[in-house]
Amino acid sequence: MLLAWQALAVVAFAVVGGAWAGWSGAVSGALGAAINLVANFVYALMGGIVRPATVVGALVVILRAEGFKIGLILVQLILVLVLYRELAAGPFITAFIATALMFGIALRARN
Repeated sequence: MLLAWQALAVVAFAVVGGAWAGWSGAVSGALGAAINLVANFVYALMGGIVRPATVVGALVVILRAEGFKIGLILVQLILVLVLYRELAAGPFITAFIATALMFGIALRARN
């Protein structure tokens, strides 16, 4: 469900970024949100592939997935900052932070 909300957030931040800073703002907002969407998708895949038999095994799986997620976020941030020359900082940073916070809120929310 979190990934669906974050996919919706990508579109929403593209619209807000477009209103804020035009076409480059729309792309920047979408990129900022997409970074966390991709990282959380990979985190979910890594956490769901293995079913550990012990608590320690579960902790290892979670820590490995979290470490990979953080590394993937850093790589994506560097790629966007280096390759997209027309980056609008405001929409990009706002979308990135908001979608990062969505992950923490979703972990605390009850169904």
